[in-house]
Amino acid sequence: MTLAFAPKLDTDLIARIRAGDERAFEQLFHRYYRELCVYAARVDRSPGAAEEIVQEVFFRVWRRREQLLLVQTLSSYLYAAVRNVALNRLARAHTEDRWRAAKRAEQLDVPMAAPPPDEEIRATEMAVAIDQAVAALPPRCREAFLLRRQQQLSYAEIAQVMHTSPKTVEIQIGKALQLLRKSLAEWL
Repeated sequence: MTLAFAPKLDTDLIARIRAGDERAFEQLFHRYYRELCVYAARVDRSPGAAEEIVQEVFFRVWRRREQLLLVQTLSSYLYAAVRNVALNRLARAHTEDRWRAAKRAEQLDVPMAAPPPDEEIRATEMAVAIDQAVAALPPRCREAFLLRRQQQLSYAEIAQVMHTSPKTVEIQIGKALQLLRKSLAEWL
């Protein structure tokens, strides 16, 4: 269930939080906590991590309240922040796992296999090609595509951010995918 509030309410709530109003922050916390925990549990499936992720997001919001500015709706901002914290935790866990594996291999005197240099070069070139292809998309297509792929927002949330209908978002993302397939044909 996605909560949608009028931007005016969000603006007032943000202004109060920026001024240090703890009651406004409590209101924000109670309004979104449960739904954000459900969302965090879908992103990071480790037990107990969802509450830690959401608490970290709210801690950061309070700690940086004076710099709190919103381009999107408050709910979109919070969902994106939860997603980013969860993904950062997953990446950190992956790095730690690789480090532990390397340490175990060192202890066993087993050399770690490095990826072939041409594979790394190809991956880098492909990443550059993807970035260029996304940058070349028409502005509305690019915005819808990035909100969907990077922020993992639903079509309804994207429609709210872009002030349009979910059907228009669907069309824009379809158009973006079609253009990306065409421009990245040699890589696919």
